[in-house]
Amino acid sequence: MKGFPLLRVFLLVLLIIDTVFLMSIGGCAKYSEEVQANLTKLETTKSCPGCNLTGVELMKFDLTGVNLARANLTNANLSRANLTDADLTDANLSNAILTNTILVKTKIINTNLNNVKLSYANINGSEIFNSSFIGAHLNSSKIVNSKISNSDMTGSNLYKADLTRTQLTNVNFHDTVFCKTLMPSGLDNSGCKG
Repeated sequence: MKGFPLLRVFLLVLLIIDTVFLMSIGGCAKYSEEVQANLTKLETTKSCPGCNLTGVELMKFDLTGVNLARANLTNANLSRANLTDADLTDANLSNAILTNTILVKTKIINTNLNNVKLSYANINGSEIFNSSFIGAHLNSSKIVNSKISNSDMTGSNLYKADLTRTQLTNVNFHDTVFCKTLMPSGLDNSGCKG
């Protein structure tokens, strides 16, 4: 009879250890339940307007024609993804990685692209209106045959970017880096140093 209370204590300790272990496994999920559900929706329907997709990794994904209007993609990694014909109206992509991303014929309207990495991106034939690219890295990107209007590119990097045949209307280029940049009017080396 003396061993019975000791056995109960032992079983209680095992139960506590199991509970802590299961809670720690559950806490290691890559995304929150909401973000994971939205990611699954995006992957199956290619439509997730207004979704919270903060910090998702969608590298090399084919998101052709995707609807991400009003979506929150802050800190997301979309490098080498294909967003041809995508709708990014009112989306937040601040601090996102879009290096080598295809954004051909994409709607970039009222979009937050502050501090985004768009180096080597293909943004040809896109409509960019009332969007913010403050501190964005657009070096070696191709923004050919696009329309950019009422947008802010303050402090962005356009080193070796190609904006040939792009219509620029009311674009703020304050403190923007222009070096080996192909502008609609020709080569701009005004920001080259040395």
